[in-house]
Amino acid sequence: MPAEIDARFGDGSLFKHSAYRLELLDEYDSPSTRVRVARFLAGQPDDARVRTYWDRVVHEARRAGKTIQRVHVITEPLTDYLRFELAFYRGSVLAGEDIRILPGDLATGLDLPGFDYWLFDGERAAVMYYGDRGTWLHTEIVTEPNFVADCCRWRDQALSRAVPLGDYMAEGSTA
Repeated sequence: MPAEIDARFGDGSLFKHSAYRLELLDEYDSPSTRVRVARFLAGQPDDARVRTYWDRVVHEARRAGKTIQRVHVITEPLTDYLRFELAFYRGSVLAGEDIRILPGDLATGLDLPGFDYWLFDGERAAVMYYGDRGTWLHTEIVTEPNFVADCCRWRDQALSRAVPLGDYMAEGSTA
C-alpha cells in the first residue's frame, strides 16, 4: 500500500464512515512480506509491530463509528501465502474488521473488476496495480462518479456471496 494511504489510515483521516477493500490476488509480494510468510511457515510469530499497527487502526475506526470491510477472492486449494493471510485476518476480525472470503467458484458469474481497490465512503476509490507475484506497482485515486458507482456495485456483489472469515475457517478450509 502506498505510504500516503497507509499514513492516512494511521491518523484516521482517510475516510469518515466506511472503507472497503476488494482483494483478488492469491499472493502479495514485498521483501517484508516474504520474511513474514517465511516466519509463518516456520511456526514463528508474526512481526508484532504490523499486528499492533493494524489493530490500532481498526480499533480507532470502530471507536469512531466507522466500518472497515474486506472481501478476498481466493483460489482453492490455498497457497502458503493465503494460509498466512487468513491467519493474519483472524486477528483483524478480533480487532473489529469485517473480513469475508469469496472462493473463486462462488465468484463465478459476478461482474467483478480485474483489479484490487479500496473504496472510501462510497465517494472515492484507490485502485491498486500489481505486477508479477503481487508486487505493488502504483495506486490511482479515482473520484469519477460512474467509476465510483461501479466500485459500490462490485462491493455489493462481492459482499452478497462472500462468507465471513470465521464461517469459512469453520467449514474446514485448508488454512
